[in-house]
Amino acid sequence: MPVQKYDTIGDSYNDVAQITTGKLQLAAIQSLIGDVKGLTILELACGPGFYCRKAISWGAHHATGIDISPRMIEAARSSAKGDKRIEFHIADCSQPLNINVGQFDVVLAPWLLNYARNEQELIGMWRNIYNSLKPGGKVIGISPNLELLDDGPAAFPRERRFGQDLEVLGAIEDGGLEVRATLYTSTPFSFTNYYLPRVLYERSCLLAGLRGFRWTSFADEALLGDVDWDAFLTCPPFLTFTAVRPLDVLK
Repeated sequence: MPVQKYDTIGDSYNDVAQITTGKLQLAAIQSLIGDVKGLTILELACGPGFYCRKAISWGAHHATGIDISPRMIEAARSSAKGDKRIEFHIADCSQPLNINVGQFDVVLAPWLLNYARNEQELIGMWRNIYNSLKPGGKVIGISPNLELLDDGPAAFPRERRFGQDLEVLGAIEDGGLEVRATLYTSTPFSFTNYYLPRVLYERSCLLAGLRGFRWTSFADEALLGDVDWDAFLTCPPFLTFTAVRPLDVLK
């Protein structure tokens, strides 16, 4: 994962919540997470810890964030303002986690799996998710929408949409694409990520031991405020998903 790039972004990533794509993502997560009162939350690839702070504001008992970038974690700790209900750690979420933070009721993975270049890397990330969940716990994630490219790279939307634009850089293994995203926050920034076919997400999730994978719709349009919902449905820039860790079977 590109630690140096995110070290240069730092606090600017907090501004994503102010652009349309950020508002859409927040509405998606809030619709899916449900009642978190008293629950423990883990945010993988947490950046500046936006969803950790949101989870606490929604009533979670404790939230933990993990990110590879020391600068992002510094920004996350600063934004948490010493709240003892939130903690942050530096680790690479694409590799077996080298820290023990326990298991959680809910794992949030907004923009984690998009850094996997192939199915094997996806499986490794899913295993981190599996190991971080309590039996019966669920994961909620956001991923790129490769189906935008069904008609080939020439059909990829190149104009700015929802406060961002996307540029295809080339093909990668397992039928995916390398894509540069630019987010037009107060200080615009770009990063590279990977768009893989849906079937790889579904299969790698099962191979890691999770069950009940499903692509989700957005249940509560009231959370969108002034965002144009119909425009989003016409060309969704991302997809959401959920899965669960099965309950342990007593032998």
